[in-house]
Amino acid sequence: MKGSHFLWISTAHALVFTCILGFLHVFKFIKWHPLNWTKTFQIFPLAHVSIKWMLTYLIVFLIINIVMGLLLLVKKMPAIATSIVVGFATWLLLEWAIYSDLSRIGWHSVPILTVIIFICRALAETIVYYDRTVYDDVRK
Repeated sequence: MKGSHFLWISTAHALVFTCILGFLHVFKFIKWHPLNWTKTFQIFPLAHVSIKWMLTYLIVFLIINIVMGLLLLVKKMPAIATSIVVGFATWLLLEWAIYSDLSRIGWHSVPILTVIIFICRALAETIVYYDRTVYDDVRK
């Protein structure tokens, strides 16, 4: 996958995921605040909220690039299977990072799990599309 396509895809998915995080927080679908990591790790704890959201966007952007790299390695496998496995693993890592244990996982975690699997599915399908359609012409 070309670097420019890789960047545009990850930028768009990171923006969508960050907006959905804000939506889930505003309407109380998640019990934790997406910006609490700045207080926990003492990274700009007194900065304006918009700066914290921008930093959250950059972290999400980096995580999505890592997930895209993983999905590029297994692009020949069915996209649904890989997106569910990678999405579930990403969700477990996120829940563990938030709560420091996995005992607090419950029904309140379903919205964020759904969003993460949805984003992973979109990433996997985009990678398969680019591999089969866009770059298939170059290989012929």
